Amino acid sequence: MPNSFQRARAGRQGREVLSRRWIDVNGEQALLIRKQVKNVYLRIKPPDAHIEITAPARIPEAEVRRFAASKLGWIRSTRDRIARSERIFDEGAAGNGAGWGAASGSPSESTGGNGERLRRARAIIEEQLPGLVDRWVPVVGRGPSAITLRRMTTRWGSCTPATGRIRLNLELAWLEPRFLEYVLVHELTHLRASGHGDRFQGLMDSYLPGWRELRRALNRYVII
Repeated sequence: MPNSFQRARAGRQGREVLSRRWIDVNGEQALLIRKQVKNVYLRIKPPDAHIEITAPARIPEAEVRRFAASKLGWIRSTRDRIARSERIFDEGAAGNGAGWGAASGSPSESTGGNGERLRRARAIIEEQLPGLVDRWVPVVGRGPSAITLRRMTTRWGSCTPATGRIRLNLELAWLEPRFLEYVLVHELTHLRASGHGDRFQGLMDSYLPGWRELRRALNRYVII
């Protein structure tokens, strides 16, 4: 499932940091990064779960604050998921906790600070996936042979219908849960319809009537 990464990679070198400063958002400290981007992006960054906002220079700081303040509910829920993932990881449950065959950590996750970030992302997704799989497999009528979680730079997810294998991007852990659900349903649907033609779109319309808006919203995110 292609995303905006492919369109953005060519211009990524031009997205130099213009400024970095901490701002107050309803009593919360947030790191505001000004870059040559088109939209405002809000993230919760491990390991300390601080708020990070990337915004173009043209948007006034007051508008950025209002945007971040409107997302405080999402910020709290995301921090709760990160905290739960830390408990799961500490208890040794991260890795292959889901009975439907989620892949364990890859070599790239084994060492370093980025490895810790990816392990936490894995734990967050693995906490959510069993419920999502249980919900959507009966609806779609097809189940995956395995779900692999990995860091990808050009796709949010992919599927090999011949083998039933689905791959999901670990970066989905840091976004709203609705995006993980959408990508999973998208890839499950490919087990019934290859490509993105009329049959695929008709099935998606019946499963998630608002899937096109979810796709547009998801593809506004770029990993920086």
